[in-house]
Amino acid sequence: MSDQQIETEEINKKRLIKPVFVPPVHVPLSKGVIIVDEEHCTCCMHCVHACSLTNEGVCSHELARIQLAESTNYIFENSAKPCLQCVDPQCLRYCPTGAIKVDAATGARIIEQKFCIGCQNCIEKCPYDPPRISFNKAKKKAVKCDLCGGDPACVKACSHGALTYFTDPNGVQTGYIQPKGSV
Repeated sequence: MSDQQIETEEINKKRLIKPVFVPPVHVPLSKGVIIVDEEHCTCCMHCVHACSLTNEGVCSHELARIQLAESTNYIFENSAKPCLQCVDPQCLRYCPTGAIKVDAATGARIIEQKFCIGCQNCIEKCPYDPPRISFNKAKKKAVKCDLCGGDPACVKACSHGALTYFTDPNGVQTGYIQPKGSV
């Protein structure tokens, strides 16, 4: 059995502990969100590099917490894709270990690395494409935007003014919201 097959088998075993249905979660609203002005985003990658450098100490597309949509021969989507700090965060809802929490200061949905088992349920359950959560293959842990403690490096690095950090002390209604009447 190859290392890849063993790793896949381990991940699948971890996924078996996830429940089939998890009721919606009620968490405080995020106090801020990164907003993208798609008309000004040039996909220059400054935000991606600033993010990975700030969080991981290296410039790496794979380690960044802000994503860019993949371009194909048929589709070219030209904008950054930050985590929207959802009102009903599916990542938090389906995390089998409770590793995803709400930061008290910013309201950001954060992953406590010491509790993350690397099952990737959070990535699978993110309702956005591309998912706003990445997987650090070296650490075998999920990573996502934590709003840099309220001072996002990606926003500061954006030289085109495409990224804005919008805050409201009462909370921001953004991202995925469970449709009324559904459970």
